[in-house]
Amino acid sequence: LYHAKKYEKALTYLLMPDAREEPKAQNLIAYLYDKGLGVEKNHELANEWYLKAAEKGYAKSQFNLGLSYEKGSGTPVNMKEAVKWYRKAAEQNHSRAEMKMGYFTVEGIGTKKDYKEALSWYRKAAENGDKRAYAYIGLFYDKGNGVKKNPNRAVQYYIMGAEKGDADAQYFLGWAYYKGFGIKADAKQSLYW
Repeated sequence: LYHAKKYEKALTYLLMPDAREEPKAQNLIAYLYDKGLGVEKNHELANEWYLKAAEKGYAKSQFNLGLSYEKGSGTPVNMKEAVKWYRKAAEQNHSRAEMKMGYFTVEGIGTKKDYKEALSWYRKAAENGDKRAYAYIGLFYDKGNGVKKNPNRAVQYYIMGAEKGDADAQYFLGWAYYKGFGIKADAKQSLYW
């Protein structure tokens, strides 16, 4: 029913006693309220449902709760709480949460700034299928943040991300070809990427 966009009817089934205790169902109920699908949009109620599933260890709900705290959706902005929930989801190999942890750790938002830990989160995100992570890993080697500066290694990561279709990695690879940074200068390849 949800995939058929019959949201109101889907919600009636999701709210049945046996279904409403399942974390996946709780997350979907929360999402319906969060986006106002078949019900009036209610971020506070969405967060209550996200919390129920998050406390049961459901990574998607942990991530969604992290987003709510980060954006101040139905709750005041609280970066420490956002990091707490992103970390729980990231520890379960949720790639988007791993990306968030990488970013927050690089910037020192809601947690201490630590380039090595951030790089570790980005590596995990890449391993778990987030193609955006390659560009960020490349930047660590490009700038020498938490690792020895290594232009060749930076380009290797840009290539991996670019070949997977990530626009940032493609841009950085194009720039590397243009400048001859970590790879032989090549105007054609620069323009291509």
